[in-house]
Amino acid sequence: PPGSFGAYVISQATSAADVLAVELLLAEAGAGPDRRNCSRIVPLFETLDDLTNGPSSLDSLFSAPGYLDRCDSRQEIMVGYSDSAKDAGRLAAWWAQYEGQEKMLKVCDDHGVEATFFHGKGGTVGRGGNPETYRAILAHPPGTIQGRFRVTEQGEMITFNFGEPRIAERTLDIFTAAILRDAVGDDAARAVEPAWRGHMAKLSEVSCAAYRGVVREEPDFVPFFRAATPELELGALNVGSRPAKRNPTGGVESLRAIPWIFAWEQTRLSLPAWLGIGEAFVAHDADALRDMYARWPWFRTNVDLIETTLAKTEPAIAAHYETQLVDVDADYAKLGSGLRKKLAETTDAVLAVSGRDAPAGDNFLLQRALALRNPYVDVLNLLQAELLKRKRQNAKMAPPGPASDDEAIDDALLVTINGIAAGMQKSG
Repeated sequence: PPGSFGAYVISQATSAADVLAVELLLAEAGAGPDRRNCSRIVPLFETLDDLTNGPSSLDSLFSAPGYLDRCDSRQEIMVGYSDSAKDAGRLAAWWAQYEGQEKMLKVCDDHGVEATFFHGKGGTVGRGGNPETYRAILAHPPGTIQGRFRVTEQGEMITFNFGEPRIAERTLDIFTAAILRDAVGDDAARAVEPAWRGHMAKLSEVSCAAYRGVVREEPDFVPFFRAATPELELGALNVGSRPAKRNPTGGVESLRAIPWIFAWEQTRLSLPAWLGIGEAFVAHDADALRDMYARWPWFRTNVDLIETTLAKTEPAIAAHYETQLVDVDADYAKLGSGLRKKLAETTDAVLAVSGRDAPAGDNFLLQRALALRNPYVDVLNLLQAELLKRKRQNAKMAPPGPASDDEAIDDALLVTINGIAAGMQKSG
């Protein structure tokens, strides 16, 4: 019956063939073009390369014989925020998402297709989230909304934004106001100057190289990540709705975005949200960055968002995890101090652009919330580090310790995991 099926989202879509294959699958299952309620096939472009190649993929799709008739010249396009950031770093992903939407919209316009962008965001900055919904919506490229806006709400954000009737009403009010403002506002005020595009191309290149230089090219990074965070335990405890990895034997590239972000959020380092940004800002013209911050709403929104994340980091807590969990004789033991140094350098570089004395220093509500929550969350972090240490020691025992010990530790670990996520108001 009509309305019984939603969109068929193709994860990790790379070409027009992915969409056409799903069309064939639906037709074989008796849900062909005559069943309009089954025709919402949505390619999800997730990685940096997929976002870059998205426009050409759509051009090929719209040029396929009969496709525009079958989709009624309407196309929903999902933009992946989590995996693109895990692939290239936050800054490079932001710009790829921005330019990708602009170019995909042009392809749709050239073919007479009504486009609806579906934004696959998570709650954290590392997965494309932004607590300031109104500003976040208006930061999208001009012309890409046009009264049609779809976004994922998942995890703890469902409770935060829709858990109570009044809160849900307020959330929908904000969405409605932003989409109306986008429709009637002046696009010229959000136009991107050609020089800014050149700056962003260079910033993206430098930040992506710096990010991948650590995450992909540093041979000690994966062992350090697994030792200094609860990543392995998150998978064993079945925290989350899906398996932690797409490939159980792979490295960081095989991790799903949620556990990748979640593990770093638990240790309060929030690495995926800022890694690579400091190097890009330091290597760039400071005056140009400050000019973009002053006059370009999209850039200012993202810099402020990074500051919010930096305000929530606690490098001393991350260092404590390393002290408790990382073997001092391991080759990767010194990697943590280098990452914390990068965090300090990134903080200085971002503040040099915004002109503030401290990250999000003028955000009174955030600063008050952190002052209230941190003393409680800090204790949970200390307990979690100790529990992880005991769990790993038990696993090395020969013979292993009593099963009841592991169950008690696992139960306590789950309490700390949920407590830290609730206290910081973000998981993955």
